[in-house]
Amino acid sequence: MKTSIIKNGIILTLAVLFASCNDFLNVDPVGKLIPAKVSELENLLNNVNTVDFQFLDNNRGCFYALLGDNITLSPNQAERMYYETHPNIDRYHAYIFALPYTNPEITNYFWNWGIYRSVGLFNTTIASIQNLAAAESGSVQAKEVIAEAKAGRAWIYLQGALVYGPMYNPDGANDKKVIPYRVDESPLVPNPQLSTVGELFELILQDLTDALDAPDVVGNPIRAGKAAVLALHAQYYMYKRDWNKMLSFSDEAWKLALQQKSGDVGKLIYDFNDFEYIKTSEAVVAGADSAVNWDLRHKGGDTDFKLSYNRENLLYRISPTGTSHYPSDEYLALFNTVSDLRYKLFLMKTEGYGGAIDKGGDGIRRYNYRGSKLLYNEGLTYPDLLLMRAEAYARTNNKAAALTDLNTLRKYRYDNSLSTDLPNGASLSNDELLYEIIKERRREQPFESFQRTLDIKRYVYDTGKAWSKTEVVHEIGNKTYTAPVNDEFYTLPIDNAIISLNPQWGLTPDTRPYIPKPQ
Repeated sequence: MKTSIIKNGIILTLAVLFASCNDFLNVDPVGKLIPAKVSELENLLNNVNTVDFQFLDNNRGCFYALLGDNITLSPNQAERMYYETHPNIDRYHAYIFALPYTNPEITNYFWNWGIYRSVGLFNTTIASIQNLAAAESGSVQAKEVIAEAKAGRAWIYLQGALVYGPMYNPDGANDKKVIPYRVDESPLVPNPQLSTVGELFELILQDLTDALDAPDVVGNPIRAGKAAVLALHAQYYMYKRDWNKMLSFSDEAWKLALQQKSGDVGKLIYDFNDFEYIKTSEAVVAGADSAVNWDLRHKGGDTDFKLSYNRENLLYRISPTGTSHYPSDEYLALFNTVSDLRYKLFLMKTEGYGGAIDKGGDGIRRYNYRGSKLLYNEGLTYPDLLLMRAEAYARTNNKAAALTDLNTLRKYRYDNSLSTDLPNGASLSNDELLYEIIKERRREQPFESFQRTLDIKRYVYDTGKAWSKTEVVHEIGNKTYTAPVNDEFYTLPIDNAIISLNPQWGLTPDTRPYIPKPQ
């Protein structure tokens, strides 16, 4: 089996990244890339492959999101949009909980184009800098770039660990073997053994600790600055359910970010009161919202809101845009239709799949246009950070501070001609306030990303709470599909092609029948 390294490139193919050493002893080098300075190597972190296709499919959707509860499919969509040979039929499989979701014989995009292609760039950056002359490899700049690379690697492995494995259980053994934590950049080095969930969390923490050398300021949030690294620590401890450390790191991250903006929260969060639509066309379908086809404008003249470096982005990763599926009734019920500007600006009506009802279509339906009108980020945003601190305050019984953080965000998301504070917030119990924070977090998350699904998984340990689900129920017309959360339905297997290239893992190929269009 022969594989070549692309001339003058750093792109590592899936096979290169996952094959054992014996498979690649006959690799012939093609071209060279021999940088001698950190300044030449750090540009690897500006590669689009570090931010794109992470937990996305080839058409920029996310089947893992359809395991959650934000999305609903109509019978028309199920039967006519997701036809048997649809390139993303795995989304339909996930929605009806039909295992295996993807063909075990074909490597899915999560693994190939996302996780380990990005990891390959981060590993190459780290190793190449460490191999430079001592004066270069030990410089402040070298430490900062390595820190940025390790932060990026930690983010990928943290999400990957919880997508491919069960949620971390602070009271459990966490001994389920999930994925390898590859740190070698050379395709000649075989993959390490699979790490358990517990081992993955230890390795992720080491990367995050090393990443504290990150610079205070970065030119673009596709790279991790110090505040982003601190926020990643907070997210890490959120998944570990260590609320005190979650609070400590989120507090430090928020204070640093705010300090860098001279204490002005408005420079970290967009005020949705400052947005309006500019009429660019007439409505063509009765009952639809005209603004679906209009341009969103920031009244203050900010034109960055659709770019990776918009003011809210702390660590940017490309997310699904959220206009191909319908919001579920449960999702729509989260929003105050009068005062919540996320509803008024983005949850708009237009003609649904198949057109008018009298033509066999779905008629007028409501879609979520936030991702296409503004910008969704499934990495970290400043609203994410503020809500993590609010959650940590609530979980450590500091209700007053939690409410202050929640109301700070609401000031920028609700109609300021009305009261933006949470109604009766001070009179709520601690659990009631925590539930409000959790709902606010869900409103803020990218509509069709993996984030909500991971939250459903972590909330399973909040036994008996209003926000905790032991199972998720989906409907298509009069058909109902149900899956338990803490189960194989929410963990992804490694596909057979990767298993065959890594016999040292001792995994058995998946022999379950793959049905292109299950019912």
